[in-house]
Amino acid sequence: MNVKKNINRGEAAEIQVLGLSHKTAPVELREKFALTAENIPEFLYRARCAGITEILYLSTCNRVEIYYTATDMERGSAALWGLLKELSGRHAGDVQEYFYARTARDAVKHCLAVASSLDSMVIGENEILGQFKEAYRIAAESGNTGVVLNRLFHHAFHCAKKVKTDTDIARNPLSIAYIACEQAKKVFDDLSSKTALLIGAGEMGELILKYFTKYEIREIIVANRTRCNAERIVEELNTRADIISLDELSRGLVQADIVISTASSPDFIITGEMMKELGRKRKGRPLFVIDIAVPRNIDPEVISLNDVFLFNIDDLKKIADENLKSRLGEVDRARDIIESSTNDFMQWYEELEIVPVIESIRNTFNTIRDREVNKYRRRKLKHLSDEDFRVIDELTRQIMTKTLHNPIMALKGYQASIRQGDFDCEDLREKTRMIKELFRNEDKT
Repeated sequence: MNVKKNINRGEAAEIQVLGLSHKTAPVELREKFALTAENIPEFLYRARCAGITEILYLSTCNRVEIYYTATDMERGSAALWGLLKELSGRHAGDVQEYFYARTARDAVKHCLAVASSLDSMVIGENEILGQFKEAYRIAAESGNTGVVLNRLFHHAFHCAKKVKTDTDIARNPLSIAYIACEQAKKVFDDLSSKTALLIGAGEMGELILKYFTKYEIREIIVANRTRCNAERIVEELNTRADIISLDELSRGLVQADIVISTASSPDFIITGEMMKELGRKRKGRPLFVIDIAVPRNIDPEVISLNDVFLFNIDDLKKIADENLKSRLGEVDRARDIIESSTNDFMQWYEELEIVPVIESIRNTFNTIRDREVNKYRRRKLKHLSDEDFRVIDELTRQIMTKTLHNPIMALKGYQASIRQGDFDCEDLREKTRMIKELFRNEDKT
C-alpha cells in the first residue's frame, strides 16, 4: 500500500530504531518477525495509520530492525509493539526483552554501523548494504519515507562506501571457499582454462567447487563412491561434468589442474607414491590441491613434490584467522568514520528544528517592513523618487537584519549546546516556541 503523506521536520519528529539481531535473540524468535518484500508495505501502512510519520523495515536472516520517526514517540512505539505482538503471536512483554531500542543520535550511529557491517556476524561482509538498500527501496516506493529517513539512509549508504574504500575492513576474505579460490588464482593466471576434480561429496567441497565455477572453469570431474551422489552434485552445480568412480581416480588426477578432496576415508586416498607416478604423466603441470577432509585424504608428503601446491583445512583456516585479525584492526578506523558521519547528520537534523522558525521570523519581519514602507510611500512620501525609496528599502532591510541577529544567533547557540550535551531536544523546542511566540505577527492592518 502506498501512503503518500507530506512529511516534514517541522512536526519535530524523533528518530528511533527498534530491533533484534543474532546478538540478542535466537533464530526461532527472529524468524517470527521476518517479513517478505511483499508483506512489508502492509506492515508499514498499518504503522503509518497508527501515528508513525516515516518508517522502514529491515528483515534479514540475522536481524530485524524498524527505523521510524514519530511526533509522539510514546504513541508510535505503542502502536509498533501492537503490530509486533501480532507477528509473534505472543504478548509483547514476552518478546520485548529481546529487542533493543536506540533514539536520536544513538539510532543514527547504530544505522551507520549496521550499514557499514560493523554490527554483522562477519564484520566487513558486503551483503548487509544490499539488504539495507532493498529495504529502503521498498519503504520509499510505498511512500513511507520522507525528509528524515531519506536523508538518513542516503547518508548511511555514503558512510558505508567510505568505510569500504578508506579501510581494509572488507578487503581480506574470510570464507574458506573464497580463500581457496584466491590461493588457486595465485598459482594459475587463468582459471577458465583449467580442469577441477572434486573427490567425495562433502558439503564444503561442493561449496568450493561452486566458487570455482564462477570463474568459468573449463572442465569439471566428480569422483565419488556412489554415482547418485555425484549426479546430485552435478545437478546442483547446473553445469556439465564428467562423473567417475574412485577406481578411476588416477585418470582424473592426470587431467586435473585443481583437486578438491573431501571424501570420508580412514586412509590416504592420494599417497606420495601415487603422485610421483602421476607426475611423469602430467609432465610437470602445476597441481593445486585442497584437502579439507578430516581425517585427511592426501598424504602431506606430496607437498615435497615439484609443482604440487597443497592446502589443508587448517591452512585455509589460518589464512581466514589472519584476515579476521586484519579486519578487526580496521574497526577503530571505521568507527572514526562512523562517528564523523554521525556528527554531520546530526548537525543537519538539529538544524531542521530551527530553520523553519528562523524563516518564519524573517518572513514575519519582512512582511511588516514591506507593508510599512509601501504605506508611507503611498501616503506621506509621495514626493520621493524611486532611487530614494531604493535607499530606504535597503536601510530598513539592514535594520531588520541587525534586529533579528541576536535572537537567531541565540537559537543557533541553543542548537550547538544540544550537541555538547548542555540541553536536550525538548529544551530547544521550548526555547524555539518562546522565540517564535515573541516575534509572532498578529497585526493585520
